[in-house]
Amino acid sequence: MADRNQLFTRIAQEQLGIQTLTPQNRDHLDFHDVGVLSLRDALDAAYRAGQAAGQDLVRAAEALLAAKDNQMETIDEWRRLRKAVAKARKNS
Repeated sequence: MADRNQLFTRIAQEQLGIQTLTPQNRDHLDFHDVGVLSLRDALDAAYRAGQAAGQDLVRAAEALLAAKDNQMETIDEWRRLRKAVAKARKNS
């Protein structure tokens, strides 16, 4: 969760000019005017970060498959794992 909060804070700082996402309990510090283009850029940055995380997950699963090659208990386990990785790759 800390990584996600750090990512959100970094995007807010870089794209929206908002220094912290921690509530300050002051309206002038907690509410910001944000242009639609800046908001679009921030959403795009978050979307790209999610895509990258999904691709990292697929790469990790593929590495696991390579390491576990020929060590599966049954051929059915192997097939299920291969299908899951193929589906994850397709969806990323």
